[in-house]
Amino acid sequence: MEQAIVESRKKLTKRDTPETKYAFCGAIAIHQELDMLGYKEKPSLSTINRVLKRNELIDKKAGDRKKSESGRYYPEIIARYPGHAHQLDLVAPLYIKGYGAVVSVNRVDVYSSQANLDQYRSKEADNIISFHIDDWKVFGIPFYLQVDNEAAFRGSLYHERTFGKLSRFCLNFGVELVFIPFKEPWRNGHIESFNGRFKEKLWEYMFFKDLDHIRAESKAFRAKNNNYQQYKKEKFSKQLFVSYKTRYLPENFTFDVSENLPITKGKLHFVRLVKESGKINILNEDFYVDKNLCFEYVWATINTEESSISFWYQATKKAPRELVKTQPYKLREPVKDRIPAGKFC
Repeated sequence: MEQAIVESRKKLTKRDTPETKYAFCGAIAIHQELDMLGYKEKPSLSTINRVLKRNELIDKKAGDRKKSESGRYYPEIIARYPGHAHQLDLVAPLYIKGYGAVVSVNRVDVYSSQANLDQYRSKEADNIISFHIDDWKVFGIPFYLQVDNEAAFRGSLYHERTFGKLSRFCLNFGVELVFIPFKEPWRNGHIESFNGRFKEKLWEYMFFKDLDHIRAESKAFRAKNNNYQQYKKEKFSKQLFVSYKTRYLPENFTFDVSENLPITKGKLHFVRLVKESGKINILNEDFYVDKNLCFEYVWATINTEESSISFWYQATKKAPRELVKTQPYKLREPVKDRIPAGKFC
């Protein structure tokens, strides 16, 4: 068994076959490899790690995850079922020699760790919407979509109360966008971790010829990643599965990404660190929350149907989220009812 563990580790690390090109090589991946080899009695993960350490096969990489300097409680989303929360990010710039720049749009399901990705020539909002149309047809429409404050996600960097294309698209399909604090990418920890694997196992692993080449390899990388994550979840996760009826875009759904969508009824969320002045910035506009909450995190929600903005504070993980205040939030254009998916086709 020890020899089988050692050989599996070496095989997965070499990555010199089509099956192992994008393989993981940790204890879970070795456990999965032993399963595929037909071993009925497999060692525990701790035993596999002891064998790897004894045979000097442990890669000692220092973990360097950045933590919040404030030490305050952060009101994160606790995903309770597949599709509850997705995290999205862009990996750019990526340059293919002799071809030019490409951008990778990466998305991961917080609960299941199932991922999707695709590459484009630019990071404009139209490409991100095109990505989600394909993504939601296959993997389903999430309840929350969490992103950073990239212009392609939130829209204008200068004008107040301006909703970008992605915000409008998500509002129309009942998806609630959540914007993490400025300059705190570790708040999107799941997608940041996936981005690291994307760079190590795909982008830095081989030379690409053009956009079609990296797209084809991305599909192979995605399949290997999702197969591994499913095995990990089924064999080792302690999370209780809660059934949830996933919504999908119709297979024949089409949408002209150049079309301007109205602002429809729904919610946008923003997590912000309160400044010393007691203010936070949302869509290029400062709002006074409470000076007593300076250097604390608050959760702000724009409700387009009610034309209001609410500010919430949660002191600890076990404490209830308390409403600080609600005030009017007049939009720059009328709010419309959602357009059914069938109307786009």
